[in-house]
Amino acid sequence: PPRFDGQETAERVATPGVAVGLVWTSFGGEVQFVEATAMVGKGDLHLTGQLGDVIKESAQIALTW
Repeated sequence: PPRFDGQETAERVATPGVAVGLVWTSFGGEVQFVEATAMVGKGDLHLTGQLGDVIKESAQIALTW
């Protein structure tokens, strides 16, 4: 079977707040969906999940851009 399903990708990114990221390791690569939402609050950024330092730093930079 194909490794990446173009139809699934198209459907998921059609949702506002969803973007596609490509991840790579020495074992291979994957498509990763990144989701964001706006919420009422103080303007702080809260990251959840098992994120590495690079993605955490990227999110902080994106918040200030």
